[in-house]
Amino acid sequence: MENERKLLCPGDIGNNAACDARRCEFDIMNEQIFYTPDRPVDIVFIGDSITHFCEVSQFYGKYGFIVNRGIGGDEAQWVAWRMAADVTQLNPRLAIVCVGCNNLWVLDNNIDPETGDYKEEEVVKVIATIKEAFTKMLEEAKANNFPLWVASILPHSKWVGNHAIRNPLIARINKEIKALAEQYGTEYIDYFNNMTDEDGLTMREGISREGIHPNHAGYELMRQVLEPKIEKFFNK
Repeated sequence: MENERKLLCPGDIGNNAACDARRCEFDIMNEQIFYTPDRPVDIVFIGDSITHFCEVSQFYGKYGFIVNRGIGGDEAQWVAWRMAADVTQLNPRLAIVCVGCNNLWVLDNNIDPETGDYKEEEVVKVIATIKEAFTKMLEEAKANNFPLWVASILPHSKWVGNHAIRNPLIARINKEIKALAEQYGTEYIDYFNNMTDEDGLTMREGISREGIHPNHAGYELMRQVLEPKIEKFFNK
């Protein structure tokens, strides 16, 4: 009997939104999952390129049917916009979101020439956008009765331009993400502090491709943080 639910295909956002690049692809794959309810989804990973480029089945395949809904270049508000289609309707046992880095690039055009730091009024706007997006995602999960774990934004290495002002901001935003996790009673995945150098801010050497995207060693460090939580979740 055909599933009585209606498949959600949200269409494109427009305005060069990065998430539009994979909309058709995800709609086709979502349909296959949607109409195969006897093969339930165990974990959906969603986010930006940090998720997109991860071979999640290689690291987490032992936990069942793992779905990757990462999109390179995606921003937090766009992930929130597509969560109903790319997570909720797939009815996962668990979802994990990692996003926020791409929201920060706009700030590189808003540096105070006197302080050499980002303009605080622009920082406040970016943080508000990220917090609003995470709140929407957590509300979506709450309303549809599935656990959504939220991950920190990753640090950048010294080879990334403006890393000296970007990493303290990332740490600041991560505190806000952690606070939201606590507010909603969900897991906060602290990748950041497992990937920094002795200064507690800069991504350590040898764990990324170019200072932002993890290589195998970087994804292995992320696995070390995440896997014990997944083990606990599935062994309840």
